[in-house]
Amino acid sequence: MQVNLDDIMGLTEVCEMTGKSKSYIKMYQKRGQFPEPVKELASGPLWIRDQIQAWIDTPRTRGRRKISE
Repeated sequence: MQVNLDDIMGLTEVCEMTGKSKSYIKMYQKRGQFPEPVKELASGPLWIRDQIQAWIDTPRTRGRRKISE
């Protein structure tokens, strides 16, 4: 797959695109509820714009998850 360099995004660009804070993105990453970066550099993770757009377009439930008894 060939990727245009303009489609590669760091955490700051992801935050701008999603309207979410860095701590929000990192929290969702730890939960496994955010796309895996395509590459981890010393300066931070990198994503492809289409990954983030797909995440934005996917409906999610709001609020806390219920704990099963």
